[in-house]
Amino acid sequence: MKKEVLLEFEQYLQSSVKKNGKPLGEKTISGAMTLAKYVQDTSPGGTVDYLKLLHKNYLETRKYPLASYTLWLYLNYIGYDEKIIKEVLSFKRKFSSAINDEERLSNSILSKTELFFLVDNIKNKRDNLIVRFLYDTAARVSEMTNLKLRDIDMTTREAHLLGKGKKPRTVFFQQTTANILKEYLVENPVANPNDLIFKIKPMTVWYNLKKYGKELLSRDLHPHMFRHSRLQHMADEGVDSFAIKSYAGHSDIGTTQIYVKSSKYQRKLAFYKAGDIWESKQ
Repeated sequence: MKKEVLLEFEQYLQSSVKKNGKPLGEKTISGAMTLAKYVQDTSPGGTVDYLKLLHKNYLETRKYPLASYTLWLYLNYIGYDEKIIKEVLSFKRKFSSAINDEERLSNSILSKTELFFLVDNIKNKRDNLIVRFLYDTAARVSEMTNLKLRDIDMTTREAHLLGKGKKPRTVFFQQTTANILKEYLVENPVANPNDLIFKIKPMTVWYNLKKYGKELLSRDLHPHMFRHSRLQHMADEGVDSFAIKSYAGHSDIGTTQIYVKSSKYQRKLAFYKAGDIWESKQ
């Protein structure tokens, strides 16, 4: 797009009004101009797939998703058919949603240092056990609070959960967690196999963890973060997506893939795990 065309487009934006009769805001005009400069080699003869690729690349370079209205202004001005504009905007919404999912996930991952700090400093045995159990098993808080004595096998360190849609799955917990669980059950006996192990409501777990997050980590903390963290750490260690899917009880592999995609460490880990064949040859 030549300089004179960019100037014309800017003048068009400045003279345009929204449906409510108000002029376009400075941010809208600035965003549209930035987009126009970014795709200045685009013409109305470009393919929809090419347009999608351009806007995907553009969105990846931005710190925030571009407003759909800004895209519409630009595409409409340079002469794209309304049907094509709708298709491109639909793609943009899906792509932005994926970006937001990864951003939200990254904010929900606890580092191993944070996990260690929590279990070292939470003195209440039940709450300490809950943190360990949620992380080990990647259980949803409702799955954990509904756990009955009969659902636990101390010998194999297995827990049989009933997930969404009443789908059963088996998860595992570490020996340290098992030891604390044994101590907890001695202090809080559960006589009937059909009785709940943790006599606590999900909202109480939420409240307690929020308190610990504020006091110990100076950050938000909620039960699902332990699930996210466990699954992400499994992905970081190179665990197969389908194994993670089965462990998490996901019905869709697409839900699991986000952990693999967001693992900045995974590809490098796989590379180094393969070893240096040149060094071994010497």
